[in-house]
Amino acid sequence: MTGATRPGADPSGAPPEEVTKPTSEEVVEAVLEDDACDRIVRVELPEDPDEAVALLINELLAAREAAEQAEDRWKRSVAEFDNYRKRTARARQESVARASERVMLQILPVLDSLDAALIMESADGSSDGGLRRGMSSTRELLLSTLSREGLEPIAALGAGFDPTLHEAAQMAEGSGTMVVTAELRRGYLLKGRVVRPALVAVGYESTSPSEAEAGEEDPA
Repeated sequence: MTGATRPGADPSGAPPEEVTKPTSEEVVEAVLEDDACDRIVRVELPEDPDEAVALLINELLAAREAAEQAEDRWKRSVAEFDNYRKRTARARQESVARASERVMLQILPVLDSLDAALIMESADGSSDGGLRRGMSSTRELLLSTLSREGLEPIAALGAGFDPTLHEAAQMAEGSGTMVVTAELRRGYLLKGRVVRPALVAVGYESTSPSEAEAGEEDPA
């Protein structure tokens, strides 16, 4: 039959376009992403399918190893920065603590003067009571202000002698438990740290009569 067209033929009569299949020699672009940057790796595939698959697997494994190394470097950098931040914070806290101690050491002589003045006023019965009350109020106000910053007095009189808290200026002879018998200069703690030890006289706690009798008894 004339005028009939073959199935799939172009009705206009133009010859069909030739479809070409890509060859194995063509360049295949594989886009690999790692933690550092995006990079394009051009891999020329061999004709053999098994070799092509093996090549792509090797490229994938290499990219994975590079990504793991980049992640490891990132983790080390994060850990180093965290350690640096902690060291900086500790150094800053220590610097603030040292500065606070210097200020307190300059203020403590003022408290010592007020304490000495109050003792003298107490010994002098003819002194003005109003002056004593004024000095006492000033001392309490100053001590209250410093207490809010972490300053606290060290317990001394009657307490057991502690070389980390007390500095012995006088030492009595004897044996037994060492105790503070007199406070010559008050000591202070600043936020739990000794900023100045208490200057004390040290004696020995006397043995009680019951203990003495117990020690004289014959064990037999």
